[in-house]
Amino acid sequence: MNQPDYIVVGAGSAGCILARRLAQEFGAVVTIVEAPCKAAPQIDHLRPARWLRLLKSSEDWDFTTSANPSLANRSLHWPRGRGIGGSSRINSMIWFPPTASDLEQLSTSTQNRWSAQRIRNAIHSLEQILQPEKPRWLSHTGKSFLKATETLSDCSPMTYRRLNHKGCRRSLEEVMLPRDERSATWRSNIQVVRGIVDQVCWNNQHAEGIQILTAKGTNQVMSKYGVILAAGSIGTPSILMRSGVGSPDDLDQHGISTRFNNSWVGRNLRDHLLMPVIYQCEKSLKPFSYDPDPRVVAQWQVMGTGPLSSNLAECGGLFLNDTIQLHVTPTHYLTFPKSTNSAWMSIGVNLTQPRSQGSLQLSSANPMDPPKIDADYLHCEEDLEQMIRGVEYVREITKSKDLEKVITSEALPGKKRSTSEAIGKSILRFAQTLYHPLGTCAVGTEGESVVDPQFRLRNASGIWIVDGSIFPGITVGNPNATIMGLAWIAVEEIAARTLGRTC
Repeated sequence: MNQPDYIVVGAGSAGCILARRLAQEFGAVVTIVEAPCKAAPQIDHLRPARWLRLLKSSEDWDFTTSANPSLANRSLHWPRGRGIGGSSRINSMIWFPPTASDLEQLSTSTQNRWSAQRIRNAIHSLEQILQPEKPRWLSHTGKSFLKATETLSDCSPMTYRRLNHKGCRRSLEEVMLPRDERSATWRSNIQVVRGIVDQVCWNNQHAEGIQILTAKGTNQVMSKYGVILAAGSIGTPSILMRSGVGSPDDLDQHGISTRFNNSWVGRNLRDHLLMPVIYQCEKSLKPFSYDPDPRVVAQWQVMGTGPLSSNLAECGGLFLNDTIQLHVTPTHYLTFPKSTNSAWMSIGVNLTQPRSQGSLQLSSANPMDPPKIDADYLHCEEDLEQMIRGVEYVREITKSKDLEKVITSEALPGKKRSTSEAIGKSILRFAQTLYHPLGTCAVGTEGESVVDPQFRLRNASGIWIVDGSIFPGITVGNPNATIMGLAWIAVEEIAARTLGRTC
């Protein structure tokens, strides 16, 4: 293997954008390392509604959190994608650009190096490449929800754009490694290596490469300019800790020598927690199904429309002055895709800016062992209070004439759970992750922040971090677009420092 200019660890949303832009615009030679996986059935990758089938598949790392005392001591399944595309490979592909408050938070945390305008420009450039599309079909329940909320104040109801193409899921592998022959020149600058990254290889304070585990054993990959960690909010801090970057107290437990003492690695973990409010619908409505009749299949195959083009999370938006986000699906959130004779509607409530923070630690020095994930949801009582208010707000929305026409009864929390205390108990029993872990290697301008505004690992050289782990807080909405936007501007920072070139 020829020595590349850069090693990108992780071929997720950030990694794919990093590799493409470095190769296409700067002519850099990039080795991108991604975990091997057995591919799931193609039908699950093509049909938007079937993304749920990818959870717990061979393409899911299938992490589990520690028991959460504030969630009735439950452990939650945390899906994280493996294979090119990473978690975007197995998610609903919602495209939600950063809000004004997201931009302000990122700008403030980096003393305006990640300015609002710079990130907006990055998102615009990405949209020219990715071309996220509007829904090509909306369920009757989705339409009714939008009609019921269109005149409400302090809210922004919306249909969610998604990274689909003509009604089909679009993999980021096609973005990074397009089949278009006109892209062959720069495409050949990207080499994909399949393996599990153990740790960074150091020369004093400088990162020279990585050590990986492959089917052929353990080997090292070295680079000319350095290593870019893009393995996500779970993978990146785990690699850093195995490489001696973290709290000495944590590392000593696993026999790892501390190279860089930074207690913030693995801390500041944030995630959105979702509580589904579930309604049974009128008998006249057909239940949403994975196995529709041939006419529906033909409609999707020929025109890219109809129920099969739905990604389930069709619409929703921001409500109560952006403190609550709603996700509306034409399904029973907790039982779909099990077959049913009834039509269902779920309105998922999530608090956009939870105060509770969790943490991540190694369970061992073995890269094959999953880390300990302590999400610590609802540790702050205010988070639960606001989620209860969100459920009550959804109940107010469903009293509108547009939704009363389609809803027959509330299945969860259920009519009998009418008090705040009863709603709260239901949240503790049934709330789920919304798949948005962020913040475990947070950026900052001083102190113990893990990353500086130029995406560099603090106190080290030849190593950058570019993924959801670097967020100082949590995004208001779905973070995928913002992660890719930061990857876009990270290329400019890295190229300016190593190649002496700017765009």
